[in-house]
Amino acid sequence: MTTEIVFPGIEEYMAPYYGYFHRSESRELAECYLTGLLMDGERKSVEPMSEKVNASERSMQRLLSSAKWDDQLVAAQFRRTMLGVTADPLGILLLDDTGFPKKGYDSACVARQYCGASGKTDNCQIGVSMTYVGRDIAWPYAMELFVPESWDQDNDECAEKRKKVHMPETAHHKSKWRMALDFVDLARKENVPHRAVLADGWYGNIPEFRKELEYRSENYILGVYSNATVFLEEPVFEIAPPKEHKRGRPRTHPQVVSTASDPIKLSVLGKSIAEDDWQRLELRLNSKDKPLVAEAVSMRVWPAHGWKEGDQHEQVWLMIERRPLNQGGYELRYFFSNMPQSLTTLDLARLYHERYWIEHGYQQLKEELGLDHHEGRSWSGWHRHVLLTFLAYGYLTLMRLHQKKQKSATARNNWIQKKSILGNDALF
Repeated sequence: MTTEIVFPGIEEYMAPYYGYFHRSESRELAECYLTGLLMDGERKSVEPMSEKVNASERSMQRLLSSAKWDDQLVAAQFRRTMLGVTADPLGILLLDDTGFPKKGYDSACVARQYCGASGKTDNCQIGVSMTYVGRDIAWPYAMELFVPESWDQDNDECAEKRKKVHMPETAHHKSKWRMALDFVDLARKENVPHRAVLADGWYGNIPEFRKELEYRSENYILGVYSNATVFLEEPVFEIAPPKEHKRGRPRTHPQVVSTASDPIKLSVLGKSIAEDDWQRLELRLNSKDKPLVAEAVSMRVWPAHGWKEGDQHEQVWLMIERRPLNQGGYELRYFFSNMPQSLTTLDLARLYHERYWIEHGYQQLKEELGLDHHEGRSWSGWHRHVLLTFLAYGYLTLMRLHQKKQKSATARNNWIQKKSILGNDALF
């Protein structure tokens, strides 16, 4: 079971994980699988990879399905390894989900649902994920398979299809934002240093998600939809006197008659911003060393979701960003944040735009490493393929860091040698 191409340092990289594989065959197969993911090729499914690395296709399938190895401990070791070189007090937790299009309905948790990969409701699996960014390095911290409600029904048909894909009894439907919150809790449990949680409007538009982050004292910047409403002044609720109910259930919330000021939709507020109020911001340099420019404005507001039922929300930042469209006009995007009041609009915009790491990471994971090339149907097969793809991503990341350090050390040694030969005065 040998590979035709040996990637430098891969055995050393895999050494911390070997103890979690129960047999030497599994260790060798894991290294073969990793090598197959790293090699060039249009498809990174088991069949083409096994041919390239001279391994048995059946044995590599067994690695994903029935071979005994502690994938949870491997995942924990991966996080420790990556945090060892990227842990940063200014780190960021990026929450997102991504789709895996599927043609049939036999793979674990496939359903008709919105798929970001195709941009429409499609037949797919959904992986909810968290990415860690620290020291200008991003890597996938965790990913779990979303269980649609159709895969968590109390009937024989559902039980049969769960049995076919070997879904554990503990796998139940949970909303994506609660899965994302579990990742945040995992990072907190593992003492991962970070300063903020970032997510797009699908997550930010859920008041319960924002409240749970607030409860955990987590700073956040979250996208929010344009139909959300806010108060521009702190709301003072006028409560209607309670009515005597003779029938039915009593009200669980006070009936709000009015507030001191009316809430306003974000879409209306965005269009009312005066031209002079927009700030032109240089966020960072792009890949061509040109500044990435955005226009934005920020203000303090109170979210108004559920105000008629008496729900009150903390004051937050509202950041509105506008981007020119190719066909003319502008697109407006909206964000809520509980970051400190001392932050400027530029600080908020720069921090949220760290989300570009997600697209960059997904692109490498899918296009280069075959994250979405898995053709198996089982629950464990999906999760183990994802984990091994993460290990491949980690290998490439650490190799780039090593090469960067070597290049920096070589340049410094050359400078020292030149300085000793020419003397101090010749260099200044």
